[in-house]
Amino acid sequence: MVPRPRDDLSSTSDQKHGVARCPSLAQTHMQGPLNVAVNGSGKSLTRDELELVKKDLEQIKLNYNLKEPTRSFMDRPDTKWRFGGPPDYSLTNYMFLKQRTRNHPEGSLELIVENLVKTWEMERSHKVDCSQHESVDTKSFKISANGGKVYDNVEANRVGNYNVLLDNAPKELYDAKGKSWEESHDAFHNAFAAFPWEVLECYSGPPTVAFTWRHWGTYTGTYEGHQGQGQLVEMFGFGLATVNDKLQLTDVKIYYDSREFLEVMRGQRTPDAANKTWRAGKCPQLEEMRSAANENEGRASFKAKKNETNGIIHKFNAHSILIAANFVPLAIAMGFLMRKH
Repeated sequence: MVPRPRDDLSSTSDQKHGVARCPSLAQTHMQGPLNVAVNGSGKSLTRDELELVKKDLEQIKLNYNLKEPTRSFMDRPDTKWRFGGPPDYSLTNYMFLKQRTRNHPEGSLELIVENLVKTWEMERSHKVDCSQHESVDTKSFKISANGGKVYDNVEANRVGNYNVLLDNAPKELYDAKGKSWEESHDAFHNAFAAFPWEVLECYSGPPTVAFTWRHWGTYTGTYEGHQGQGQLVEMFGFGLATVNDKLQLTDVKIYYDSREFLEVMRGQRTPDAANKTWRAGKCPQLEEMRSAANENEGRASFKAKKNETNGIIHKFNAHSILIAANFVPLAIAMGFLMRKH
């Protein structure tokens, strides 16, 4: 049974009859306010605010001929949903369409990868039984971040996405080993109203796709007692995703600067002081790959890897992601701004 949102729409999360509770199926993990001044700290969106968002979303799609992302495998009748029913991504999609920096054409590799990763995120965050995750090869799936521990499908599902992706983060900023699935999600859920993700560029096709990505949110809520001021918090990174002949993920390696992200969340670094390498049009992870290849260029065993790395970097430079410090979102270029509800 789909849980009915509580009248107070509070951001607490507990377990009742095996089903996690949440303010609404549109704010299950991200439960922060839409606007600092309107909602106040730590308060989820009201039903009226969610309805306004949904109306705005439909208007945006109509006015600009846009489509919402595709998250597959949400209609299986036997799915064991963490929150009692399939999630409502209208709020996340609303923020995604208004604040993304790329609009990939239909059929492009970037759009295929973007929707696949969004499907994986949906399944990992909302489907309790990992044997029901259809975006991955459940027997062979592996994932790691920044050279940290490699998790298989079962363990990754048990500890949760945050703990997997922050496994190798500085321990003084985040201790993944000391947090349960629930604790890791609770740590972040008051910070943002939504936390969209997009693919920037793909540099190689299947079976192993090399791609860059952007993850962002408007810091309207709180994190570890630190109050956001409505600033845009962004993460940029590089990924390697291997898929099988069914386009299921079998191996995922993610690279990004977790220290910068956590320091921004704690108020130890301003958003403008983060992502400087990206703002200069360079991918730090690709630069590291090139440096490692150059150091070993005298060894024959590394020659092929250097050529492959430089080929990826050449394409990256040809299609450089030039993100200015005073970056203007795609939404402004399209002529609309978020209304203050």
